Amino acid sequence: MKIVDKIDKLEELDSQTPEFIAQGETGKFLKLIPDTFIIKGVTGKDGFNQGYAIRHLNQKDIILIDVIEKATKEAVKKWVADGYNIKAILISNTSVFKNAYADLKTISKDAGGAPIYAHPMTTVKDDFNIKDITAKKNELFKSFGLTIYNLPGNGGGSVLIYSDINEGMLFTGEDALGSPYESELNEFTRPQMKSKNDEYGLAQSWSEFEQPFSYLFPLRGKPGFNLEEEDQSAILNKLSRIQE
Repeated sequence: MKIVDKIDKLEELDSQTPEFIAQGETGKFLKLIPDTFIIKGVTGKDGFNQGYAIRHLNQKDIILIDVIEKATKEAVKKWVADGYNIKAILISNTSVFKNAYADLKTISKDAGGAPIYAHPMTTVKDDFNIKDITAKKNELFKSFGLTIYNLPGNGGGSVLIYSDINEGMLFTGEDALGSPYESELNEFTRPQMKSKNDEYGLAQSWSEFEQPFSYLFPLRGKPGFNLEEEDQSAILNKLSRIQE
C-alpha cells in the first residue's frame, strides 16, 4: 500500500466545522483540508491545545506544529513507523514547552530524529540543540511554502507560521486565540499580555500583517475556515485594536 493511501485513511472531517473537531478523538490526527491535519491535546482549564501537521506535495514528508504533548506521542510514532518522514517540529511560543511529555532529545527521537525549531528567545531548560525558527533562507520551510513572522509575545519568543498552501493558512500559536468550542461565537482575540509594551507591540504587529489567509489555526479555540477577504480584514482589525 502506498504511503499516501495510508495517510488518507486517517479520519477526515466531512465538514470544516468546530463541532467535528470538538467531537474528535484526543491524540488522533484529523484531516481538515488537503494536506493539513489537526490533533487535540489533553483538555485543561483553558480548553485543549491544538497541534497541526502539514503534508508536503511529495506525500511523504511532514512538518508538525506544536505537537509535543503526551496525548500526541503515539500518533506521531505511528506515522514514523508507517514510513512518513517528520522533517521538523515547529514550536510557535514558549508556553508550548510546558506541556512537553519528555526532554526534547526524546521527543525528536520519537519523531524519527526530527529537528525542533523555536524562537531564539525561548527559555527551555534542556541541552538539546534547538534550531532558530526565525533564521532566514530555510530551504525546508521554503519547500512547504512557509514564512515565519516574529511577534513580541509575552516577553518575546513567539511567532506566526504562515503557509501559502490552500490559499493561505495562518497558524497563530497564542498570538490569536479562537472562541471556546462551547461558545456560540466564532471570533479571534489577542491573549492577555504581561506588559503594556507587549500588548501594544502585538497589536502593532497584527496591524502590519498583510498576507491573505483562507484558514486561521490557533493553539486554542475554534479555527477559522474558508475566510473571505472581508473576514480577514475584520479579524486583523480586531487583533490590532487597543482597548483603552
